[in-house]
Amino acid sequence: MVNDAQLWGGQFNRKLDDIFEVQEELACQISENLRLRLTPEDEKRLSKRSTHNREAYQLLLKSQYHMNKWTPEALQHGMEYARQAIEADPGYAEAYAWVSGAYSLLGFFGFLPAAEAFPKAKAAALRALEIDDSLAEAHTFMAVVRVFYEWDWLAAEQACKRAISLSPNLAFAHSVWSDWLFIMGRHKEAMAEAHLAVELDPLSAGLNVRLGHKLHLMGNNDRALEQIQKALELDPNFPSNHILLVHVYAWKGMYEESLATCEKVASLYRGTFSRALRSLILALADKTDEAKKIVNELKKQPRLDPLSLISLAETYSVIGEKTEAFEFLEAAYQERVGVMIFLNSIPNFKNIRADPRYADLLRRMGLPQSLLPTPS
Repeated sequence: MVNDAQLWGGQFNRKLDDIFEVQEELACQISENLRLRLTPEDEKRLSKRSTHNREAYQLLLKSQYHMNKWTPEALQHGMEYARQAIEADPGYAEAYAWVSGAYSLLGFFGFLPAAEAFPKAKAAALRALEIDDSLAEAHTFMAVVRVFYEWDWLAAEQACKRAISLSPNLAFAHSVWSDWLFIMGRHKEAMAEAHLAVELDPLSAGLNVRLGHKLHLMGNNDRALEQIQKALELDPNFPSNHILLVHVYAWKGMYEESLATCEKVASLYRGTFSRALRSLILALADKTDEAKKIVNELKKQPRLDPLSLISLAETYSVIGEKTEAFEFLEAAYQERVGVMIFLNSIPNFKNIRADPRYADLLRRMGLPQSLLPTPS
């Protein structure tokens, strides 16, 4: 049983000229002091190196730093550093995994078309697994592809479980597993996994926002707001945080605050999304004419951002124009917009859930035919 007792302590007065020597010495000392507590597999993982190339290692650290910001520019920077790491060490499996992660996030947020981004994410994850099938990060990013693009729920389940079995403390793996559980209607287990992910990596703005998103879907907007505030302390400009804040404010009846936050989203997202989001909030505030004016302007655009398709579908659902709502949902389905996986829980679609077209969408995606989760 894990408790708060200190099992081992030590000091290292060493220069970091060779980070790998320091890591190896640290691993050996930990292993020695915890010998009776570690299995042979644990000891093997503790001493394992993904690369012996110092340059590649440092480049991947830079990649991870940028990618954790989740902005389009940061994701591109992160991908470039990961590619440079691969150039420095072509056998660096972890670098391929992070290339996969970058493409997945670019596809999920619509910074790249899903049909372009996710196949590249899958190819990078497969390459990582060819090099090292025991790399938990590669299985995790493969699960992301299965969940958010391929909608292959069985393969996604297997990838999540494999990742967690390989690295039980990998926070993002628990967060993705939480997504799978949630969309399968296992909400209590999903929330436990989302909380665990944050406990494992409390300084991740992304994981805090992902927990807040599920709290919002469960109808717990007060708790969601608390989670958002924690994420804001970690990164005031984290894009997903402000998107979620727009929704939470609106569902708390704080429409002025919600519309003001739309302006923040506009500063972080180029394109049509912030305007589509604004139309939704105006609809929720019973300002139907203003909402429709924005929608009509956006419909003249040659192409809408993928996330805009969902927001406009929500707008039409809220104002009760079902046919238009399903037209945008069908477009989102065809483009494989990532947030579609939460279709059976997005609260703004409550007005159209009884329509047979809604059940047909859920069926085609392989999603459970469930209604809104019960708040708890």
